[in-house]
Amino acid sequence: MLRFDELAALENRKTRIGMKAESLVRLREGGFHVPDGFVITADELDRFSDAELARYADENVLYAVRSSGTSEDLADSSFAGQYDSFLNVRGIANLRAAIEKCARSVHNDRVRAYAKRSGIDIGECKMAVIVQRMAQAQKAGVAFSIDSVNGLDKEIIIEAVNGLGEQLVSGRANPDYYSYNWFEKKLTAYAGGVLTETEVRKLAAVILDIQVYYGFPVDVEWAIVGEEIYILQSRPITAISYRSIEGEWTTADFRDGGVSAKVCKPLMASLYGLCFDDGVLKSFQKVRLASKKIESMYDVFFARPYWNWSVTKAGFAKLPGFVERKVDEDMGLAPSYEGDGMVTKKTLKTMCRALLSLLSVELHLHRMKRAAGKNRERMLCLLAKTDKLELRDKTAGELHEIWLDFIKNDYHYIECSYFRYIICTMLLSSGFKDKMKKHLPEADITKLMGGLSDVSHMRPIYEMWSLSRQGCGDEQLLAFLAKYKHHSKHELDISYENWDESPETIRAQIADFALLDESQNPEALARAQQKKYQETLERLPKRPRRQVKRFRCFLWWRDELKDISTKTYYYVRRVTLALGRALEKEGLLDSAEDIFFLTAAEIEQNKDLKETAAKNKQYYRSFRNFSNPNELGSRFARRLEAEPGARILKGVSCGGTTTTGTARVIKDIHDVGRLKQGDILVTTYTDPAWTAVFSKLSGVITETGGILSHAAVVSREYGLPCILVVKNATSVIQDGGELTMNCETGEIFITNQGIA
Repeated sequence: MLRFDELAALENRKTRIGMKAESLVRLREGGFHVPDGFVITADELDRFSDAELARYADENVLYAVRSSGTSEDLADSSFAGQYDSFLNVRGIANLRAAIEKCARSVHNDRVRAYAKRSGIDIGECKMAVIVQRMAQAQKAGVAFSIDSVNGLDKEIIIEAVNGLGEQLVSGRANPDYYSYNWFEKKLTAYAGGVLTETEVRKLAAVILDIQVYYGFPVDVEWAIVGEEIYILQSRPITAISYRSIEGEWTTADFRDGGVSAKVCKPLMASLYGLCFDDGVLKSFQKVRLASKKIESMYDVFFARPYWNWSVTKAGFAKLPGFVERKVDEDMGLAPSYEGDGMVTKKTLKTMCRALLSLLSVELHLHRMKRAAGKNRERMLCLLAKTDKLELRDKTAGELHEIWLDFIKNDYHYIECSYFRYIICTMLLSSGFKDKMKKHLPEADITKLMGGLSDVSHMRPIYEMWSLSRQGCGDEQLLAFLAKYKHHSKHELDISYENWDESPETIRAQIADFALLDESQNPEALARAQQKKYQETLERLPKRPRRQVKRFRCFLWWRDELKDISTKTYYYVRRVTLALGRALEKEGLLDSAEDIFFLTAAEIEQNKDLKETAAKNKQYYRSFRNFSNPNELGSRFARRLEAEPGARILKGVSCGGTTTTGTARVIKDIHDVGRLKQGDILVTTYTDPAWTAVFSKLSGVITETGGILSHAAVVSREYGLPCILVVKNATSVIQDGGELTMNCETGEIFITNQGIA
């Protein structure tokens, strides 16, 4: 037995005391009011004595005896309400009886049925027991730190009853219902009765603090005793519906770019929002694939940027030959429907209806191709001007003007231009595979997209490889950084240091390259892909050959302008930090880094910066450990985990041959040091910062992405097998297991204990 305060030093704490007890101990460590108590660990339940129990419990105090199963509150299985609990227990003999009954409930009929439905081995379920002082509540209930039914991420939902909360949890009482938007500090639903408005606000503040503490949405049981709020339990919210979010929203491209890869700071999210509609929505409107009534395709949910994919699909559906499933899979979106979904057949009627759009698309592509070189030169000229800006010894007011001018003019032009070329490649990729299938087997089509010459994101890789062979002294390193200083470990997160701020990052990568043999030479691998492309291209008739070359032209320009976009963010960081330091010096921000927690609009308004940054930081931190869905919205059903014991996983193949290798599950770029030559990388996504590690790999599997995502593009350049959109790959595939990737079918065969 151990008291709550003694559990901090316990080894393997979670497996010995169970998830519920672990949660209570963590909450106490976080400063939340949790009633005192102790835990009888799972291995002590059959051998504790009354004398020992008497040393921990007071004969005259009322206690609650609660279960803490070691399988309880898993990410996909809650077990909530399945075990037995006992309230208002007084006396050592009664305590012992309640503890024994609670322990036996680990194998009761309810638990057995629940475990069977959830695919959990009942033999692995063990029980620890919590004994806590009863909180003699005047009011009690449950609270959800988000509206998990509607998917509203700033809405706190509270249900309350008079007296103990057990009657609410057991369903014996109808609670009063309250909804509070903590971000706007307003009640959105107030039933009255049990809680006063003041109590709702006070309770909501505690619930938000718990979510911020954990970094993910929580379901909390609470009680009010006098003026004190006690927390009786907290667990992750495991099922979220998005029924009030209309349409289909996705992080596709955002995630691969690094913006939605993790929780996104408000400034970065707002900068994307500043340009997305002008660069993307207006492009679709220009080619008659989006209504001019639509004002925005961009929003932020769960502290990540999303864009409205349903608007885009509605536009593509106007074009004959549109098949929703194929378009979804090309973008790396898992379809939320059966069959092919929406289909636009090629008929005289649909062709006539789409004629203006088709002509507009062709004209737009022609203009954008002709203007690409001039656009690049203008972008580079704007950045050269920014490079000469003198930011030292400026006041906050002066730097504020410089920042606004740069963001509203130079940054806006560059980023909108880049977005327009993304749309061009998207327009050309739609239906590309179907056009080529008439002439080539599907396995050969991806070869037509690989082997691009002089790709911008590969240039620093080639030079690092060369430096790893020739030696890299200080002079060579400085020359390298002068060219590629704009890159970082987390590209497009401007709060991270760039390469020139952390040169040790490059030294480490060059040293890593030095350990590889010449078979991994990235330039040689790229030349091999170029040869495969040429051989495949020659098998095509003239007309499809021209289509391929135009598509590849836009692929190249998209990548080229992406590099300029990355350079732009280097200067965004530089100017923003200069302004942040000045605001800190003048006492308008607590820290220069706090400027990343302000949106572009808030920086422009320049009011109440400290308070605004603090509120935005709460929102950011409250979702920092949350695994957000890549797609959300009313059309999407909640995704389920792979069936227990499944041996075959399915994804979208992006090229390569069948290969077998060791799976290396890497969830964060800081963990890439575990990769060994020949490993198959299994991860959620990759962005440009991952490019260097591809030299080691024999295959790539990601949970997200599409045929134009970073993982797909780089895999093609290296000639690597690549399968994307493998749901829950990082949790289903076991690190170190053996996999076979069939890149013709997109299937992954797992062997040698490959299921976690």
